[in-house]
Amino acid sequence: MDSMTLPQELPTINFSLQDLKPGSSSWTSTCKQVRNALEEYGCFVALYPQVSQELMDNIFGQSRDLFEVPLENKVKNTSEEPYRGYIGPNPLLPLYEGIAIDNVTSPQETQKFRDLMWPNGKTQFCEITDLFAKLLGELENTVEKMMFESYGIPLEQYETLASSNSHLLRFLKYKIPEERDAALRFPSHTDKNFTTIIVQHDVGGLEVQTKDGYWISVESAPSQFLFMACDGLQVWSNDRVKAPHHRVKHCGDKTRYSLGMFTFNNGVFEVPKELVDDSHPLLYNQFDSLGFVRFYTTPEAKKAESPIKAYCGVKN
Repeated sequence: MDSMTLPQELPTINFSLQDLKPGSSSWTSTCKQVRNALEEYGCFVALYPQVSQELMDNIFGQSRDLFEVPLENKVKNTSEEPYRGYIGPNPLLPLYEGIAIDNVTSPQETQKFRDLMWPNGKTQFCEITDLFAKLLGELENTVEKMMFESYGIPLEQYETLASSNSHLLRFLKYKIPEERDAALRFPSHTDKNFTTIIVQHDVGGLEVQTKDGYWISVESAPSQFLFMACDGLQVWSNDRVKAPHHRVKHCGDKTRYSLGMFTFNNGVFEVPKELVDDSHPLLYNQFDSLGFVRFYTTPEAKKAESPIKAYCGVKN
């Protein structure tokens, strides 16, 4: 199935509507689109011109500058949690480099990060990054509220879940393969957090796998962002939404820069009772998000066909 591709497209959902407010007809219809897209594909393309082309160019300009920072500064970007901080090229991922700002919606964290990377300062880095993170955070909040509403779950439950969420912004760089036939820059995987927004710029290469094994190419286009369900949302939804496998393919002879806004839930939650019925029996026990990310680094998880089911799946 891996090589199967179809000229298929993911649903595109418009978030630029002026009257996209809870209770409006456009809000209600967009809620349905969000739910249908997530249930069918686990993701969709968000049309979101609130992030202007100028801001996109600026954030990617900062990204290019960031990867030119000396290695001794980059490696200071550390975290006690797995898969955060700085990840340099390694034998498993020789073409990949990533640098993350944890709690990026807090301006103090952006400033701390800037001082680590550029001890002598950096023009506009904080201003650009703070605005970009704020706008992506607002998109993520809107989508999750819509999802709760479409399933008939009280907004208070969303507020409780969201109060434990944090956002990590990862700057991503994919080098050009030395061998022309090196197809993959990042292998197929699902994300271990709650939701992810992926931002491409002038070089595409992102692909998402459908339920039946086909790969859909996600084009790089202005004001378009891939919103994706991750393993945490799969648990929360009781498998109504599945985290899709995705990968980055070889995409010509250019270095590829992209950005990922990863929403992590730092608490413990369980499947809402509204999502359990005769057709959808309970599939997951209580879910400790950070515990799952740590579990994923273990040999047991690596051997499991489904690490998420191995971690908290209900045993029959």
